[in-house]
Amino acid sequence: MNILYLLTDQLRFDALSCNGAPICKTPEIDKLARNGVNFDCAYTANALCTPARASILTGVYPHKHGQLANMGNFNGVFDCQVLKKKGYPEYLKEQGWKTGYIGKWHLPECGNKDIWSFDEWETEENFEQYLIDKGIVYEMGKSEVQPLEWGENAPFYGKSVLGPEDHHDGWVAERTCRILDKFSMSKDPFVLCAAFHGPHFPYAVPEPYCSMYCPDEVPKWENFNEMFENKPIVQQKELMRWNTAQLTWKDWQRVIAAYWGYCSYIDSLVGKIMEHLDELKLTEDTMIVFSADHGDMLGSHRLFNKGFNMYEEDNHIPLIISCPGKEKGIRQEAFVSIVDIMPTFLDFAGCEIPEEVQGKSLKPLLDGGIPENWRTEIFCEFNGYESTLLTSRMVRTKKWKYVYNPFGDDELYDMDSDPGELRNLADLKGFTHVLRRMKTKMLHCLLEYDDSIAETTTWQSNSYGLFVSKREE
Repeated sequence: MNILYLLTDQLRFDALSCNGAPICKTPEIDKLARNGVNFDCAYTANALCTPARASILTGVYPHKHGQLANMGNFNGVFDCQVLKKKGYPEYLKEQGWKTGYIGKWHLPECGNKDIWSFDEWETEENFEQYLIDKGIVYEMGKSEVQPLEWGENAPFYGKSVLGPEDHHDGWVAERTCRILDKFSMSKDPFVLCAAFHGPHFPYAVPEPYCSMYCPDEVPKWENFNEMFENKPIVQQKELMRWNTAQLTWKDWQRVIAAYWGYCSYIDSLVGKIMEHLDELKLTEDTMIVFSADHGDMLGSHRLFNKGFNMYEEDNHIPLIISCPGKEKGIRQEAFVSIVDIMPTFLDFAGCEIPEEVQGKSLKPLLDGGIPENWRTEIFCEFNGYESTLLTSRMVRTKKWKYVYNPFGDDELYDMDSDPGELRNLADLKGFTHVLRRMKTKMLHCLLEYDDSIAETTTWQSNSYGLFVSKREE
């Protein structure tokens, strides 16, 4: 069994046509879903690139692997960040597997070929050299992106000056095919990750994708008219940071149309890789995993980018696994996390999953059932980034979502009656019993995952002493 991991950056769950995208078409990814298992309740561990990618590699949450924010030293706060845990490439390499990584890395300097045990390793520096070798002078900038009128930091999009084959993601697809050629000549199994840059902003892709969707046809998000009543103040501050407070829905339609074009471009590249896998006669011996590191607000709640909040648009991600010998066309409703990807790889490779790994192998879910001992809630965390040191934690069940904001208002949402998360119920007396139950679930998660935030006396006094009646359970 081989493993091919197709990793996208900032892809919303609902950006795929197989997940209900209203206009955006992703036929190649839809085909993967028809040939495997589509997870309806997959979540990131942290809605920032670097912490999320480290969790994929290590199978533990950011507070355990040490990569708490995106790369860089933000006023010295994250100066000492290093990955503290062993990753799946090392474990599989020890078992005789070929290992490879192509594309966007976005992890610390220490994450290199030698340390991570990759046989094949090509990232951003290799792409830059590729352009130089072709005589292409290129620097992402105003020449190809179109900032909206309110400033340079506004959501931006446009037409790439690079052709489909020379765009970063086109290069990733091509290099992935070449590495597959190499791996196909070996009898050893392989694990290969193709890490696309997109559909992360700036949403600038070549034709025909940049003009594939008409902005006027983009339907309005149901939660676009967010008024931020009884919401953490940081959300309103983000409107100012990205200069989105003045954006109308018509402005957002242009941005979303460009984003969906990027999604369709990625989809075409997935199709190219899958076609090459077929040509090499590897499809029947390879597990295909498709996911994102996190989502994108994209105008939902009038917000842009990702990171600081626990809304579904940021944290709910696509995850599709197509595995030879397993069921096809399944919609799996179990709660799963990106920390589950690493132990899944180890499980299929026949490796023992270390006790310190906090994720669970998804192998038992690939036949459509849900084991009795599977988790009934999902946990996410946030530890700060460039603009704020805001810390938050989220726990979600099928019906309820609770967000603990130590430096702001807590949040409680009824996900059945309010899927757009517009009405914060945390301060309403009629929901006190629900808030108590969700706080207790939160504390259990913090203790289970050894999250130091649980050590605070306020948390223990506010949570351990909560009485939950049988009626309320």
